[in-house]
Amino acid sequence: MNQVLGLWGQETKHFHQLSPDSVFQAIEQLSIRLTGRILALNSLENRVYDIELAKPQDFGKGFSATNMVVKFYRPGRWSYDQIIEEHRFLNTLLEFEVPVVAPLEFSDKTLHKHEETQLFFALFPKVQGRLKDELIKDEIDQAGRLIGRIHNIGSMGSFKHRFSLNPETFITASKSELHRLSPVEHLSFKHYLSLLEQLEQMLKPLFSGLEFQRIHGDFHRGNIVWTSAGPMAVDFDDCLTGPVEQDLWLLFPGLDEESLKERERFLDAYKEMTRKEFLKMNLAEALRTMRMVHFNSWIAKRWEDHSFQRMFPQFTSASYWDQQLIDLRIQLGLIQEKVGTGFGY
Repeated sequence: MNQVLGLWGQETKHFHQLSPDSVFQAIEQLSIRLTGRILALNSLENRVYDIELAKPQDFGKGFSATNMVVKFYRPGRWSYDQIIEEHRFLNTLLEFEVPVVAPLEFSDKTLHKHEETQLFFALFPKVQGRLKDELIKDEIDQAGRLIGRIHNIGSMGSFKHRFSLNPETFITASKSELHRLSPVEHLSFKHYLSLLEQLEQMLKPLFSGLEFQRIHGDFHRGNIVWTSAGPMAVDFDDCLTGPVEQDLWLLFPGLDEESLKERERFLDAYKEMTRKEFLKMNLAEALRTMRMVHFNSWIAKRWEDHSFQRMFPQFTSASYWDQQLIDLRIQLGLIQEKVGTGFGY
């Protein structure tokens, strides 16, 4: 159990030592000169900045720019080996010309450490593009082919240090973390924890015998940047070993007729690229439920970080857990409906 909990970094600390001066010192130790202009980008989990270079720099592989993006990894969340595996996966995808944003190399390394703060950080090219809330038909096809190519390459190797998506890492560990924090003394919260025990028992046989491989892990619309050349997959921070279906339901999570129709088109493009003709989506509700539970555990783990308290002030309220209990009961019913239909692909 301790090993499972450790996968999610109970030792995770915060970024109190990361000042603007620390950011500049970390980057300039790589002999990169900056103008002093820095823009904090949206990220709760890590600290990410758009930095301006003193002069345009040629980074090879066709990339020359006046700006880069630097990402400081939350201390204690990932080990050195886990981050390196993420970077190697990205570089492998680039070698096969899959459009992803991969870290840049300096002194033959993609991961660096700032000695003063002991923080790991990496530098990425700044990509010009935009995010899209809605996808039209051709874009749905492009997204399907993109994740299909990622999965094709993902199946060619394996992770040794990244964790697996399974009931133990997403439900068992989450339940323990929520119980440890106990954000509210409320009957709904206690019932919620009790239902997680039922969920564990329901999910374990569903994951037995499934085919697992390297996947993106968080392939939603916010992690696709649409450039003039087409879509690029970004943010592999949550890449892991798991069923490919995890990357196939998040883009079209709705259960209404239109969402399901768009998902089918997306899957057709995916199957065309991967030849997974017999792919089923019977695991979608189980994965959705695991994500919901893990989200609550994620907030709990970060609760001492004041930015999380500001972002989720309702987390310690009784009404929040009333709704979480209702949602979990609904999901248990949906999963139960699928039990007799067969899982896997």
